Amino acid sequence: MESHGNEAVFSVSRLLRLAEDLESNDIAISYAAMYLKMLPGRVDQLLSTLRAGDMRAAMDVVLSLKVRSHMVGGLALERSCRLLEQNLRDGDIAAAARAADAIVRDSVKLQLALEEFLQHAED
Repeated sequence: MESHGNEAVFSVSRLLRLAEDLESNDIAISYAAMYLKMLPGRVDQLLSTLRAGDMRAAMDVVLSLKVRSHMVGGLALERSCRLLEQNLRDGDIAAAARAADAIVRDSVKLQLALEEFLQHAED
């Protein structure tokens, strides 16, 4: 498990659970690789919707990112998505901007952790 301070960035246990549920390590690893490829674009999409003031679209993106991050084991990113979701529900734009900054930071950390995990999984 990769951690930063007291906050875990990535937990492989969720991917292992997914592999067990699907009865396939290959599918779980493929899912993690697909998630890794879509992550930067999804974060960019989220930031664009926030900058445009489209809170409905931002909510759609953050909910999708939250669920996918949960499935892949992106603990810190999932927490940041939950916070942004709540900020959007509350209409707190300043707090939403801070949460979006955390999402950017957490996504970079998760990207590095997943790249390392996938590199070892392919060995």
